[in-house]
Amino acid sequence: MAKTELPEEAPQQSDEQPSERPAEETVQIPLIGVELPKVAVPWIFGGILAALILGWSFLSGLPSVWFDDEGYYSHGVLVPFLTLYILYARRDKIREQSIGVSMGGMVVLILGLLIVVAAKRIDNLSLASGGFILSLIGAVYFCFGKRVGKLCVGPLLFLVFMMPVLGFLIDNTTNPLQLLSTKVASAILSIFGYNPHIPPAYQTLIHLDSYELNVGGPCSGFKLILSLTAFTTFFIMISNLGLFKNLLLLLVINPVLALFINGLRIMLIGVVGQGAVNNPDAWWAQFLHKYGEDAGMVFHDWSGYITLIVCFVILHFIVQALERRKPDVAQN
Repeated sequence: MAKTELPEEAPQQSDEQPSERPAEETVQIPLIGVELPKVAVPWIFGGILAALILGWSFLSGLPSVWFDDEGYYSHGVLVPFLTLYILYARRDKIREQSIGVSMGGMVVLILGLLIVVAAKRIDNLSLASGGFILSLIGAVYFCFGKRVGKLCVGPLLFLVFMMPVLGFLIDNTTNPLQLLSTKVASAILSIFGYNPHIPPAYQTLIHLDSYELNVGGPCSGFKLILSLTAFTTFFIMISNLGLFKNLLLLLVINPVLALFINGLRIMLIGVVGQGAVNNPDAWWAQFLHKYGEDAGMVFHDWSGYITLIVCFVILHFIVQALERRKPDVAQN
C-alpha cells in the first residue's frame, strides 16, 4: 500500500523566540553630534537648570568682573565661546566613545554643588567659581561616562580663565611684575629716542620730558599674562604640537611675549601722552581729549583690547610656525 504523504506544515514560531523591540528614540546634541536616549534629556536639562539656579548668585556677577576697567578678566567674555569651539574640534573623537553612566561623577557633581552653596553663604566668589566648574565636570562624567568625560574635562577646566579664582596669585605677583614692566617700557622708550627716568624712590613711575606715567597694578603685566595664558592654552588644546612644543609655548614664549607686549603698551601710552601735551592741536590729540583730559589715559583704556587682539594674532602665527613640518626628502 502506498504511503500517503501529508503536506508539510509551515514552521510555527516558538513562544521562546524574542520579539523585535522598537529602537529606542534618541536625541542628537547639536554641533557635537552625540546621541542620547530621549528619556534622559529631561533629566539632563533639569540638572543644568539646578546648577544654574544654585550658581546664579555668582554667575550673574561675572559680567561686572569681565568689564571692570581695573580688573584682570577682560578676556573672560571670550572663554565660553572658546570652550565650545574646543568641544566642537573634538566632536569626532567624542562621537566614537560609548555613552555610559559614571556614579563617581555623581559624587563629584554633589560635592561641587555643596561647595557652591557654602561659597554663597560666606560670599566667596573664587570658591563658588571652583565649585561650579567641579560640578560641571561631575555632571559630564555622570551623564556621559568616563570616556566622554576624559575628552571634556580639559575644555571644562579651561573655564577657570573666565572666573576670578586666582586672587591669591594676583596679590603675590602684581608688585614684582609692576617693577619689571616699568623697566621694559623704559628700555623700549630709550630705544626709540625718548629720555625716560625712573626715580629710585618710585620705581613704578616713568618721567618723560613733558609727561609722567605711573605703572599701576592693572598695568603690571599680570592681566596680559593671564589673558595670553588663556589664549596659549586654547591653541594647545586645538593643535597637535607635542609635549616639548607645548611646554615651550606655555612656559617660555608665553611669558616673554606677555612682558614684551605689556612693556610696548606702556611705552605707547607714554608716547601718546607726551605727544598730546606737545601737540595739543593735532587731530588725534583733539579726538582723544573728547573722551578725557589726559589723552594718554584715554589711550590706556582702549589699548588693553587692542593688545589682546595683537597677542591673539601673534600666537596664531607662532603656533602655525611650530606646527609646520619639514618636507620629507625624496629618496633617490
